Amino acid sequence: MSNKAIIEHSLKAIGLPYKGSDPNGSYIQQWDADLIEFTKNIEKFYEDNRQTDGEFAKKLQILKEIEDYLIKQVFNKRINERLYEIKAVVPFGSSNSGLGMKGGDLDLIICVYPPLRQGDEVEMKRRTNDILTVIHEKIKSKEMLRNRRFEDLEHREKARVPIVTGKVDGIDLDISISMTQLVCAQYLSSKYIDAYEKYDRRFILLAAFVKEWQNSEKEGKDDEYCRAVFPNSCSTVLLVTFFMKYHNLLPHVTTKHNGSSLTEEVCNDRLGEAYVTWAKVRQGENGAFGAQNLEVNNWKRSNFCQVSVGTLFLLFLHFYTTVIDFKTQRLEMERATAKPKSGNDAPNQIVIEDVIDKQNPAGSVTDIDAYKQYLQKALKIIKTVKGKDIFDRLLGED
Repeated sequence: MSNKAIIEHSLKAIGLPYKGSDPNGSYIQQWDADLIEFTKNIEKFYEDNRQTDGEFAKKLQILKEIEDYLIKQVFNKRINERLYEIKAVVPFGSSNSGLGMKGGDLDLIICVYPPLRQGDEVEMKRRTNDILTVIHEKIKSKEMLRNRRFEDLEHREKARVPIVTGKVDGIDLDISISMTQLVCAQYLSSKYIDAYEKYDRRFILLAAFVKEWQNSEKEGKDDEYCRAVFPNSCSTVLLVTFFMKYHNLLPHVTTKHNGSSLTEEVCNDRLGEAYVTWAKVRQGENGAFGAQNLEVNNWKRSNFCQVSVGTLFLLFLHFYTTVIDFKTQRLEMERATAKPKSGNDAPNQIVIEDVIDKQNPAGSVTDIDAYKQYLQKALKIIKTVKGKDIFDRLLGED
């Protein structure tokens, strides 16, 4: 079934807009017309709030200072009687992709050797905290980042993923450690975001707005509640990716975990772990290098469907309130398949089987009923509020 037919079928289940219906138009055309102001607001929000080149350059300068200091002053000697080698210090997450927004944080990961095998979490955590303890002390003593203002410095050694966190020159900074044989999943995830943006810019617009809408719903609520109810940034992007792949709006760019190519014309493994080498990372290779323009254009000619980002947000809400059952299904990202949960999966937890990360990135969400209620509330707003007022109502700005 074509993506247009899939979307038409989903919109038919939702029904026609309350006003302005054209009996001769398709469901897509009628909803796009009804949500035209909402779509314009989403696009304007992204353009007004996206991270500037200057902001990203400032973050990269901080990263370079950290990397240079670590190489010369920390990893040139043993840490708790063990020698480590830095493979790379790289940014990851939103700030290193098209989802970077003004005032966004800087997540960086220090990739070190020797690697540890998957499953050795206890030793991984011990070695990670050994390294982070030294980094925390160097920043605290002002030996590291000495000419910068640092606030709220903290070493969260008991967290599931230990980090050093704080604000440097007003920028939220999180430092973590990776000890993988191949390039770390965090770095690869940014490359996937960049690649998907090349295939369809609506992916970035939709993901950015879903994140902003969720953040607006978190206002005034404590952190523990928000962690249990709302997917984190990574999981939110994966939910948008799954939704768009399910509707054939994005391609399947690589196979799971091993970097081998799917038998498709799309990728030829250039987004797989085997292609993204440490040498490429150290050379500062930037952008969606795995998605070649010719392949992208060929895919677009065969698969592009004209539908607005406002209508896609409507479909996103409908999809996760009606089509997907988080209690009984796990989301398999490789082929955008909803599979029955296994016996080890908690029924009250969102479970995402990622392509590059073997752990469930949505593991913190344990109150899926509450999350579904927020989705349903947003869906009701779109169905009942006038188009020009939808954006403000969703973000609680009315």
